[in-house]
Formats: sequence, C-alpha cells, structure tokens
Amino acid sequence: MEWQGYSVLLDMFWLKKVISMNLSILISKSYGKLIAIHWVVTTISALTAIVFYPRLPTEVPTHFGFGTADSPGNKLSVFVLPIALILFGLVCSRRWIDRQYADLTIQNTLIKGLMMVLMVILWWGVAVVTMTYYRLAW
Repeated sequence: MEWQGYSVLLDMFWLKKVISMNLSILISKSYGKLIAIHWVVTTISALTAIVFYPRLPTEVPTHFGFGTADSPGNKLSVFVLPIALILFGLVCSRRWIDRQYADLTIQNTLIKGLMMVLMVILWWGVAVVTMTYYRLAW
C-alpha cells in the first residue's frame, strides 16, 4: 500500500516537472517576441521625443504620480525615457540572460518572467509620457 503512495507522489512530481518545463518553454518563446516589441516601443519613444522636442515648452513634467504630472524639469528630460529604454533593452537581452543562467532553468524562467512584467510596466509609462508630451506640443 505504501508503494502506491510513493508512486502517486512520484507521478505528481513528474507532472510538476512537465508543467514547469512547458512554462519555461512558453516564457522563453514569448520573451523573444516581447524583446522585439520592446525595441519597437523604444524606437517610437525616441522618435516622438525628437519630433516633440522643438515644440515643447522650456519646462516639462518629468515625474508622474498616478497618471498626473507632479514635478517639472528641463526640456531635455524628454530624452531620459528613450535612453532608459535602450539601457533596459540591453540589460534584458536574451543572450545576456542565457549566458548567466542556462536556458529553461528555473532561474532563467524567473528572470525572463520578471523582465516581461517590467517591460509591460515601462510600456504603460511610455504611453502616459507620450500622451502628456503630445498635449504639451500641440
């Protein structure tokens, strides 16, 4: 009777490994696509900063709290977000993460999952900032 209990336990462990491996594969495949989207968002952010820059007032909002601007700064600060996105994209590079942690390991999956969440949060921030600067420029 005890042997069957161990068998069920081993089957559950095997199922857990299969589910975590499938999750690792899904995250690894999705990560490459999100990195591509990140570079598109970064390019759009840099281009909008270049286009909006001549039309912006000398003082622009630089910090946003809960969707509203709450801190003014110099006009050149419109380039901080594109530069930060470029640096984030370099840190998030798939090669760098895979060099640090072997692909499809739990550490690799956790790092990529965290980076995916951070990317989406950054993209939301890019949307808020872009809309604010658009309203100021036009």
